Amino acid sequence: MLDIGILFMFRNPPFNSTDWASIYRHELDHAVACETLGYDHVWLSEHHFVEDGYSPSVLPIAAAIAARTERVRIGTYVLLLPLHNPVRVAEDAATVDVISGGRFDLGMGLGYRPGEFTGMG
Repeated sequence: MLDIGILFMFRNPPFNSTDWASIYRHELDHAVACETLGYDHVWLSEHHFVEDGYSPSVLPIAAAIAARTERVRIGTYVLLLPLHNPVRVAEDAATVDVISGGRFDLGMGLGYRPGEFTGMG
């Protein structure tokens, strides 16, 4: 059977006059709607120092989605591991997995944007 998922980026383009709290509420509502519509996965992508936001903190977002859903799997596509403390990532990801009832998938990558590495030191 084919699984269907959707990628959320929590972006807020400069031309948009919507405040960040509304963007996050709207995207969280969309994640809940995706579960209602039968989607199998909700994926979150991480980037830093991007003008329109672009989900700089995916694990708290994953926990928020987990708290509002019951069935849909939640995953990171991808969390940029070199920009984080790996022990903190492991602990936070395990916590999200517990909150979600085992529905969390941790996808990690190296990253490719030089500005993110420079910005994080």
